[in-house]
Amino acid sequence: MENFTNQPIDIASLPQYEEVDFQPISKNYLIKSNLKNLLFLCAAIIGWGILFYFEISQLQLIILLIGIVLYFGFQFWNISRLQKKYGFALREKDILYRRGYLINKTTVVPFNRIQHASISRDVLDKMLKISTLKIFTAGGSGSDIVIPGLAPDLALKLKEALAVKLTTNEF
Repeated sequence: MENFTNQPIDIASLPQYEEVDFQPISKNYLIKSNLKNLLFLCAAIIGWGILFYFEISQLQLIILLIGIVLYFGFQFWNISRLQKKYGFALREKDILYRRGYLINKTTVVPFNRIQHASISRDVLDKMLKISTLKIFTAGGSGSDIVIPGLAPDLALKLKEALAVKLTTNEF
């Protein structure tokens, strides 16, 4: 019978995901996000305009308009800040996805946990020539990593690279 060992691991020797060079996503994703935000802004302005037909004071309409302008101004600023922080990296044994600027979040998924990957494109994605790569893992109820704003050929290459890793068990 073999002797069971469970030696401690030196934490300092573990790989640091912070040192990885992340690849940025396409700038077209910024355009898509701003277009969607602009669509909601138009709906909010139309809704605000409809309020003129009701008995609402001018002061309330002005306060509401200031609120709409501030909210959507923040949204446009937020979208531009988020765009700079999106990134992904493919390493020997895992894939990483980073997002967020106030609250940074990095997801590391080892290849041996990945079940499958899919690529999706909506109408705006097709117009802007971008794709979204969704990576599903064992035990997850949905996709664990969703990388938006990838060039279609890059999304396909990443999906194929993941498929090769999964079929050859090279992890």
